[in-house]
Amino acid sequence: MKYLFRYLKKEPVKVGIVIILTIITSALRVTHALINVNILNSLIKLQLHNFFNWVMIDIGVFAILSIFLILLQIQTAKTIEFLCLDLRKDIVRQIANKPIMKYQEKDTGVYASWLTNDMNTIENNGFYNILQSIQVITDPLFSIIALLQFSWTFIPLIFLVSFLTVFLPQIVHDRLASASLSTTQANENLLSTINDGLRGFATYSIFGVERQLENRITGATMTLIGKKVRQAKYQAVANNIVGFSNILGQTGIEAWTGFLALQKSISIGVIGSSGNLSYNVFNSLAAIAPMWAEMTALTPIFEKYHLDDKSKPKQIGRTLENNDFQCLDVENLQISFGSKTVFKQPLNLHISKNQKIALDGDSGSGKSTLLKIISGQIKNYQGSVKINNHDEKTLSYDAIRETLIYVDQIPYLFNGTIRYNLELGEHFSDQEIFDALRKADLLDYVKELPAGLDTKVGENGTKMSGGQKQRLALARGLLRNRKLFLLDESTSSLDKKSALNVENIFLSQPDITVIFVSHQLHDENKQKFDRIIRI
Repeated sequence: MKYLFRYLKKEPVKVGIVIILTIITSALRVTHALINVNILNSLIKLQLHNFFNWVMIDIGVFAILSIFLILLQIQTAKTIEFLCLDLRKDIVRQIANKPIMKYQEKDTGVYASWLTNDMNTIENNGFYNILQSIQVITDPLFSIIALLQFSWTFIPLIFLVSFLTVFLPQIVHDRLASASLSTTQANENLLSTINDGLRGFATYSIFGVERQLENRITGATMTLIGKKVRQAKYQAVANNIVGFSNILGQTGIEAWTGFLALQKSISIGVIGSSGNLSYNVFNSLAAIAPMWAEMTALTPIFEKYHLDDKSKPKQIGRTLENNDFQCLDVENLQISFGSKTVFKQPLNLHISKNQKIALDGDSGSGKSTLLKIISGQIKNYQGSVKINNHDEKTLSYDAIRETLIYVDQIPYLFNGTIRYNLELGEHFSDQEIFDALRKADLLDYVKELPAGLDTKVGENGTKMSGGQKQRLALARGLLRNRKLFLLDESTSSLDKKSALNVENIFLSQPDITVIFVSHQLHDENKQKFDRIIRI
């Protein structure tokens, strides 16, 4: 519940308007019930003039109520959307704060489920319910005040039934919370399975096993169905306990009203209104337990986002005095995955400013792993890696990435324009972009496109060739003007002529340091490297 209230506080004006509109609509509902007393009494006494006057007043009240209900529904929908936006932003910030290795502990489908399936659950069972609970408070409050005007004897009966209505459903509360969490986890698994299967569709098709797509998604869906049915079972039990208490309360109020009328303690006209008012009370109280159960069942979902964690792991550590790269020292470096060490022997390297280094070695020798360690993506290594004589383990990730650029061997392109994939939300002038594209040997291609920099690249760059994607990734790095470039097979998808052209551009720049990883160095430019290191 504390998480729901936390987000209500982020939108005080919008929530305040919902509260005011809810109070007005509740007051108008009770006003309608009180008017009904006068309508029925006038009818019993055959006072037709008063009867028609009260009917017209009631119609007017209903017209005003309808207007306020429309305003309330619109404002509630608007408020919920902004509350969801606030929560989604906080979840995204928590994801964005994760170091790369920590992020990769979960499948991307899990994070996607947090921002889609979980958000739908929180919207319906959390934010909607907590705003509806305002009416659950105001309707009974005004109705009880009205019933007190008729007789105080209604109050003990109301409190007795209220106790049963609110507390009996708590019997299944813990099971409902557990079932709700299991359902969200099954949703995460289904979304991960769908994403994984769709990404690998081409592989299924090549091997003639397209049926696997249906089988895997069906299996994950059946698991989800089981979890949802279990959740629905506990929800149904809670709802029916409440429903029985509700009916018991309304029947009791009507019977007691009839008894008081027979005793001539109240007028006969109160009979209809007491039923209406008791409905307001018990219907609202009937909603409390299921709503409370649904809202408290969200706690495990909120907790998995670690929203209370205000740490910024990428900023933990020292900063460098400036981002100008001076030297890199690797001493006795080794890393293990399980019981297997990556490097044949501990690595020792010294790389000076503006040197051009090639890392050569067999597949699996650890070349890419070394670049990921240097770039700060992997931390659980033995030995030391120093940038400008500062141990990387004492530096913040922000400090490391302000000094160097890592270009992956399989670059990811976002489903946007060429410009967006270069800028990534930052701003660069067209001239800066064109200079980077020229160095990456992609400028002529971009200028020939009708939309130029505003050309859509498709999902993960499907509208571009593998070589064009790598050039674009290289240009993305060049655009940042870092002084240390870590290129992990970054020209592997280019034809030999283009690869030589791009590599020579890097090798010919005197004011940058470059570490190339390659399975196949070209004889034509080997002599341009200051060193070729085999690992």
